[in-house]
Amino acid sequence: MGNIAWIELVFFYGIAMGFGIWQWQKMRREVRQSREARAAREAEEAGSSDAGDDKN
Repeated sequence: MGNIAWIELVFFYGIAMGFGIWQWQKMRREVRQSREARAAREAEEAGSSDAGDDKN
């Protein structure tokens, strides 16, 4: 019966670890995309404000 317990532990903890790693990668991807979007938006705003300064 000892081997069955080890198989069960490895199987269920493997699923839990896999899910945790998947969530961690997903959050890293979302944070990176939001940072890139914010940087692009700030660059666009900075470019439009510079263009507005040239007109004055």
